[in-house]
Amino acid sequence: MQETFTLPNWYRNLCYTGAVFMLSLGVFVAYVEFSQHKRDSLVFMSLIFIFLAWSMYAYPRLKLTLSPQEVWYTGGLRPHHFQWTDVTSVDLKRVGRYREVELIIRYGGRKLRLDRNFYRKEPFLEILDRVERYLPAGVFTSGYRRIKTAIQA
Repeated sequence: MQETFTLPNWYRNLCYTGAVFMLSLGVFVAYVEFSQHKRDSLVFMSLIFIFLAWSMYAYPRLKLTLSPQEVWYTGGLRPHHFQWTDVTSVDLKRVGRYREVELIIRYGGRKLRLDRNFYRKEPFLEILDRVERYLPAGVFTSGYRRIKTAIQA
């Protein structure tokens, strides 16, 4: 049975609405810039709004699918697809200012990084349970076991 993990629908809709708003704001700023013929630095502002629109469109498209045989991570710049037998090690690390948990799955010379703040706490714990179910115990590092017991408490 395969299971798919994404953002909640309400958040996805919010990001898509924000992307449309940012894109229209970027187009409006570019129109004002070129219609006024002042050539100020508003062109850079329109590029920033267009980049934000693309980011808000691409972010909710990330999707993690776990099946008993394979893993798919799609929607980003670097999609991942691998078999569970290709995994060499699994680690948990605390990263960033607030020491958020990050799952790192190493396979075939590549890394798949999954952040807890993207998936929220309950779905992230489900992902960890699925990973433990589909992989042998030898691939998990000691840091994984230590942090896993800390976040479950």
